Amino acid sequence: MSPLFSQTEVASEKNGTILVRRLGTDTKVIVGDYEQGGAYLTNLWRQALQRIPEEATIRQVLVLGLGGGRCLREIRRRFKKAHVTVVEWDQAMVDIAKSTGALRSKNPPEVIVGDAAEVVPKMTRKFDLVLIDLFTGGNTEPRLASDEMIAGLSRVLEPDGYLILNLFKTVALVPAFEKFLSRHASWHYKYNVLALFRHNGQGRVGEPVPEGFVHQMQSPDYLLGGWPADAKNTELVGKPGCWGMRWHYGPAWIEAYTSDVQPEIDASAHSRMVIWQPITKLGKPAGWHHSWIQMNSQLHGFADIAGKTEHWKEWTDHARRQRKKWLKDDRYETADVSFADFAAAYNKTGKLPTMRKDFLKLLARRMDRHGQNVRLFASRDKVTKEIISGLAVCDLPDVSVSMHLIAFILPKFEKTGVGTGLIDHWYAHCRSAGIRFPHFGLLWAPGDPNSWKGYSKFKRQFNLHLLRYPMPLLKFVKQRSKG
Repeated sequence: MSPLFSQTEVASEKNGTILVRRLGTDTKVIVGDYEQGGAYLTNLWRQALQRIPEEATIRQVLVLGLGGGRCLREIRRRFKKAHVTVVEWDQAMVDIAKSTGALRSKNPPEVIVGDAAEVVPKMTRKFDLVLIDLFTGGNTEPRLASDEMIAGLSRVLEPDGYLILNLFKTVALVPAFEKFLSRHASWHYKYNVLALFRHNGQGRVGEPVPEGFVHQMQSPDYLLGGWPADAKNTELVGKPGCWGMRWHYGPAWIEAYTSDVQPEIDASAHSRMVIWQPITKLGKPAGWHHSWIQMNSQLHGFADIAGKTEHWKEWTDHARRQRKKWLKDDRYETADVSFADFAAAYNKTGKLPTMRKDFLKLLARRMDRHGQNVRLFASRDKVTKEIISGLAVCDLPDVSVSMHLIAFILPKFEKTGVGTGLIDHWYAHCRSAGIRFPHFGLLWAPGDPNSWKGYSKFKRQFNLHLLRYPMPLLKFVKQRSKG
């Protein structure tokens, strides 16, 4: 037999006869008529892993179904420091992977020989990335569609994690997974169909919000608080469930709503452009037009702390460590402070020189409108009373939301953990005030200024529900003539 070609038959109690076919540097593992290892699978997983964003932190990877082990090489290539755990039910497959070198690495995978349907529900660890490739020949494992199995996968997947499912041709699995997870993408690779899932609340357009969530723009007080008290030609319009604002800008009138309820348009009012920003609603009702640009924030993030007395347990490891560090530091205290003290400390940061004044004007406007519902939290030295960090929030009891307005840290105190400490203080305040949703405001999304990335990364540590908005809808209304 040519040294460039060889074929070995391996007897397996689980998979029958497995062929290991070597042609040059390529090794194919074949069960029945189906490849479970070879260049085809290498390219399939290489392209699949490109779906994971560059900024994603992947430290723990779970692979269900080793096959020929081709995905391991691609995982090591993309996530060099990740620890990989493999679950494979057939010891013969593990032995083949060892013989072909698929398991050799400076950071070798942990291999669990067992049935994934029995192993996963008992797992206590969490994973940033889960790859599922469970087949017997060309058929997916039937129990992969069970509620118990998918609930177990959802439980072991980190809140901001990624799950990639190789369906081959079994697209009927998708609805079963969508009962527990959110499908962010699906695609073909030649003969295979694959799908990418994440937890609900990771920023897919049209994804539902938690039951009971009411958008801050459906608080009339919050809408009015965005305008100066003496603003002319500005009025609240709409009705409960679909409040909006109408204002005069130059020669034009504009009316804007943020709601999943379609606005009812008053044709007797001024000729104007109406902007309707749906929250999760997709599609275009008759008479509306899709905007070509996103006129509003693309992405918001909020937490849901209903029934969570230990809210920090859902934070990232880094955030939990920072909280613990801050609570051990007895040099500082956190308290409500005056606007003058808050503004003076904020100005000391020296950051955002042109925008600081505008932010403080907006904060003062909110205080005039909302009174004691605007809280100015500051962490300060217990002895000198020097403020080292601050957080301004606006409570909206009518929608059970507390809005993040301004935050700052004096540069020399950035490593104390005070930023996380203030978020912890805010969450505790929300619980005591009976507010369910601490709202972090906008987060960075592609197309936004890169300067937003750092603080957005900080915000994402706190197990946020990410709300990505559909494109807004427009309608041009001509005033109906009187008589």
